[in-house]
Amino acid sequence: MKQAQTIVITGAAGFIGSVMVGMLNELGYTRLILVDDFSRKEKAQNLLGKKFDQKVHREQFF
Repeated sequence: MKQAQTIVITGAAGFIGSVMVGMLNELGYTRLILVDDFSRKEKAQNLLGKKFDQKVHREQFF
């Protein structure tokens, strides 16, 4: 696994962001910090089965 760096993904729970998380996981990246508004259930489901270190609400990040 590639663990040398931490990657921050904004909009991570949306369609494009969640696909990016999955792609990075397939490439061996799991040190991911995901930024989004995770309060909506349909967005949370986009991240099921994905590996990451931390979720940060967008209000705390910006």
